[in-house]
Amino acid sequence: MDDVAPFAIGMADEINDGDAITYAAQFYAAVANGQSIQSSHFSAQAALELGGLEGAELPTLVWAADVDPAITVLVRPAETL
Repeated sequence: MDDVAPFAIGMADEINDGDAITYAAQFYAAVANGQSIQSSHFSAQAALELGGLEGAELPTLVWAADVDPAITVLVRPAETL
């Protein structure tokens, strides 16, 4: 199946717009900073917890059997001198 996305994030229940924005902003910031998909997901969940959301476990990361979110990095930051 070449047309399957290797990662997806879904919500186990409703989440308000502000919390969804907080999750997405932290997730993509972590991805952009070179964190793995799994680390970025955990970082975004932590941002929800720090923001006072009781359902920080609602965003759920799932992945295809042939990938590992703990080692998959989408962005490698440029090295600084």
